[in-house]
This record gives sequence, C-alpha cells and structure tokens, in this order.
Amino acid sequence: MDIDKPVKHIINRRLTLNIHELKDIFVNALYFSVFCRGVFTTVRKSTIKSRIILIMTLFALLIAALLSFFSYELITYYQRKTTIQATEFNLQLVSHIIEQDLINLSSLAMTNSTNSSTNTLLTDYFVSPKASAKDAVNAFNSMQEDFRINRSNSYVRRLIVTGNNGKFLQVDNSVSTSIPLTVHNIGQIPGLNKDAVEQWEQVIKDPLSTTNGIPFVLPIYGDGAARIGTVYLLANTSLITDKLKGYSLPKNSRMLLTLGNHHYQLIGDKVTAMTTPYEPVAYTDDKPVGPQTELSMIKLENEESQIVVSYPVRSGVILSQTLSNDQFAPKANIWILVMLGVCLLVIVLSGIITLYLTRTISLPVEKLKKRIDKIAQGNFLLDRNIEWKSELGDVGRGINRLSQDIVALMDSRLADEKQKQELEYRMLQSQINPHFLYNTLNSIKWMATIQNATGIAEMTTSLSRLLRSIAKDNRRLMPLRDELSLLDDYFLIQKYRYGSTVSMVKEIEDEELLSGLIPRFTLQPLVENAIFHGIEPKGRGDILITVKKSGFADILVTIEDNGVGMKEEQISTILCAPEDGTKGVFENVGLRSVDERLRLAFGENYGLSIESEVGQYTLMKILLPFIQKE
Repeated sequence: MDIDKPVKHIINRRLTLNIHELKDIFVNALYFSVFCRGVFTTVRKSTIKSRIILIMTLFALLIAALLSFFSYELITYYQRKTTIQATEFNLQLVSHIIEQDLINLSSLAMTNSTNSSTNTLLTDYFVSPKASAKDAVNAFNSMQEDFRINRSNSYVRRLIVTGNNGKFLQVDNSVSTSIPLTVHNIGQIPGLNKDAVEQWEQVIKDPLSTTNGIPFVLPIYGDGAARIGTVYLLANTSLITDKLKGYSLPKNSRMLLTLGNHHYQLIGDKVTAMTTPYEPVAYTDDKPVGPQTELSMIKLENEESQIVVSYPVRSGVILSQTLSNDQFAPKANIWILVMLGVCLLVIVLSGIITLYLTRTISLPVEKLKKRIDKIAQGNFLLDRNIEWKSELGDVGRGINRLSQDIVALMDSRLADEKQKQELEYRMLQSQINPHFLYNTLNSIKWMATIQNATGIAEMTTSLSRLLRSIAKDNRRLMPLRDELSLLDDYFLIQKYRYGSTVSMVKEIEDEELLSGLIPRFTLQPLVENAIFHGIEPKGRGDILITVKKSGFADILVTIEDNGVGMKEEQISTILCAPEDGTKGVFENVGLRSVDERLRLAFGENYGLSIESEVGQYTLMKILLPFIQKE
C-alpha cells in the first residue's frame, strides 16, 4: 500500500494550517493583552492622575496628622515638664521663707522650754515654794524680751507658759482683740495639759478671739530634766498666707497645706479644712528636679485627677499645688493655626511631587502602550525611543526583547512543527513494521510446532511477547506478577542460549505481594547483569529470585547469583557513575537507571542496593512500597 501521497498531503495541509494558526495565536494573545491593558487603561486613563493626587493628598494628610499629633504630644510633654519645674521652684522659694518663720517661732518656744535664762526664771517661779511676785515679773520681763527680739514675733497670737501647780504667764501680741486670759478661762485653751506636745500639726480656732492659729506646744524642763510645765505658742495662719499674697495661682489650680495628718486649702488669707479626704498616688511620668519635691496624683471632690507638686516646709508641714490639665494643653486657636499651616505646607509639597510624578510617568506609559499596540498589529520592529535611562526604560527594553523573542519563537515553533510533521510521517510509514514482525514470528512458531521443534516455538513465543510488551505496553508501573512473566520469557530465551549452565528459581512468600506495582523492565536488566557479568565468566551458576514482605508495608525483591562477585569499588562505580554503551535487550538501561527509576517512582527511601563478595555471590535488593494502584 502506497501511503506516501496521502500522508504527505495531510502533513503539508496541517503544516500550512499550523503556520497560520501559530500566527493567529500570537496575534490574538497580543490583542488580548492589549485589550486587557486597554480595559484597565480606559478605567484608569481618566483617573490615574486623580488617584495619584488622591494618594499623595491622603499621604500628606496622614503625615500632617502624625506631625500634628506628635508635635502636640511633644509640646504638651515639655509644657507639663516646664510647668512642674516652675511650680516646684515657686514652692521651694515660698517654703524656705515660711520655714524661716517657723524656725524663729520654734526657737522662741524653745527659750522657754530649756537651757536659757528665761527657762531658769520660769523654773524658779514654778517650782520654788518661796517664789514671789517679783519672780513672776522677772520671768515675764524675760519672756517679753525674747519675744521682742524674735524676727517673727508679728505672727505670734499668744505665748503662754503654765506650771504644773496652776501658775501661768502670757505674752499676748493683740490684747485688744482677745478676751483676757484668767484662771477661769485658761482651761478653754486646748493643748495645755501636762502631757501635751504638738509641733505645727493642725489649724485651730483661738477660743478667746476670732482668729485661727497653728499651735506649737513643748514641755518646760526643770532641774533633772523633769517636766515642770508647758509652753503654748499659737501662731497666726497669716504666717502661711502672707507669703502667698503675690503668688500667681493658675486657674483651676489649688494651693494645699498639710499639717501633720490634716489637709487644708489656702484661699486668699483663709486656711480652710478639706472636707473630702484624699490619698495621693505616686506620679511617675515625670521626675522632679529637687530631691525633696514629690509628684503625685489626687482626685478632689468631683474634679478630674490632677498632678500635685509638693514640697516639705519642714517635718510635718508640706506645701502643695495642684496643676490643672488645662495648663499643659497648648492654646486651641494657636494650635489650630499651626496645624492648618503644617497641613497646607505638606499638601502644597505633595502637589508639587504629584505634578512631577505625573509628567515623568504618564507620558512614558502612553508611549509604552502605543508600542504594545503596534506589536499587537504585527509590527515587531525595534523602537529605541522607549529605552529611557530609568525603570520605565527597562520596561521598554523588555518590550523590545519581547517582540524579538516572539519572532524567534515563531520561527522556532515553525521549525519544530515541520520536524514534528516529519516524525509523524515516518511513524505512519513504520506502523507496518511491528505487524509484519509479529506475523512473521507467529508463522515461524507454527512452522516449528508442525515440525516438532518445540524449542524454536517456545523461543519465538517468548520473543514475540517481549517485543509486544516493548512496543504496545505503555504502562509506567505494572504488577509484579506481570513483570515476573516478562522475566520468564526473557530467561527462556537465555536458557536456550546457555543450556543447563544457568538456572533460575523463584520463591514467593505471599502470592498477594505479586499484585504490588513495579516499574516496567526493572528485573530483566538485573537478571541480565547476573548472567553476563556474574555467571558467564564462571561458566555455570544459579539465580535465586525471592519476593517477601519488608517492614509494615514494603516489598523486598532480591536477585542472588553465585557468580564471580564484585568488589566494593565496582559496586560504587555501578550505582554512581553513568553507564556508557550498556548492551543487552535494552541499551542504556543498566543498574543505575533501574535505581534512578525506582527513586523517581517511589521516593528516596526506596531503590536498589547491592551486596557482593568476590568469587562467592552477588545479591541485588529492590525495596518497593506495597501499592496496588497508581
């Protein structure tokens, strides 16, 4: 049958169609690319600039907002820190002045208490049973002299000394505004009992006048450090308030005074007790400058928590000032103007950047789009005008390379298509060859059968099955049972070649294992290697093939021969080096190829291993997973 003409006609027709189809594919692909780009460009064309502007505007507003926020926080922080330091300095200044007056008044009380001439006269007057009125006058004159020379005497409301026997003396700084002190009303003065001791711990109302004062009470010591009486000094609250007359107290801030465990608020020249108790909580966000200053947080009545700066005047006397949060925040109108100015500046800068980016990106992108349109229309010529010295120039160079690659690809594809059609033509021509060979072998088999040449018939049948498996069986993996059947056909041919000098025995542990899959033509190269390189040099030998289970779900197939064996160096060379010109039924399908096919099919845990001893044996092991379906 002459198939050349129809085959050539079909191939030429397909080749012509494929050339046009190839061109159409590339053009359609380019058109589709341009269409997609056009769709997105159509969507973006009118909005790309606006999007850039929008993004830059949002970016500018974000930067402005962040700058405003952080600058606001920074200004607030430094303003708070500056306010705290200024308050701390003012409190220190006022506290030192008040402290000096308290020291002077304490010294005045101490001159009556111990170790002074006045104390000696008071001791003689209070203790001596022979004390006279002259002793009282001398003691009183000494008290008045101490009072007169004291620098802070203007703040003394009254100074009283009493003895344990009921005697008393008083120096009164404002006689006209006070009820005279007598034996009948002296009991109204609190803190004159025998055990009283008090050092600026509270504010009390003078029971004999309309003024308030701060008492300072000390014992009077006589001979042997025995307490013979009490010194009672009542200082006016103006001692504190006078120092604060020029003090600038911000709005919503308070001036507080702590005497012992009592808390007071200073308003003008009045000292008012706090009706609501409070517990200061340590404030750690800022640190005071001076080691004696303390920062805390308090909450007064229904007000929000405020920072309190406290400075000790002396032990038990603390002057404090609260700081309103309004003092730390920048003024709203100024801050708004600053923020608007920053936003405007950032927006103007972003507009300039946007204009620059638009001019440097939009025009090159438009040129790139036009170049792509030309390529889609079939114009694959180079365009050097799109190869700028920038990132977009890199894109332009890439487009030019793409157009040239398309031309080269089309040429290559056409050449490949021609070669493919030529191969198809040859395959059509050679389709008759296998059928002719099978038919010929079948005829030889029947002729040998008729002539009782059973050996020739068996060899012809085995060879026919081998060739049919090679030509028509396209399975990558096949059951181990089928692989052993092919091996039987191969060994039958070799048996007729070598006669009784070669024998092969199979031992199957479990028939179910024969359903496991193995790559095609895995066992034949191993048996061929055992015959050619192991048994043939020795002249005679046996091959033992075993199939058994290994581990939980694996199959171990071993092929052992009692041939000449191999050295360790030979084994390493066989499994590691590529085989050149391996001869047998399958050229270039040697032991290394078998190992590689096993590993590719089942993974690195499986494959071929070889054990051998020179002059004794060679044992080849194939480890397979027990799988029955691909």
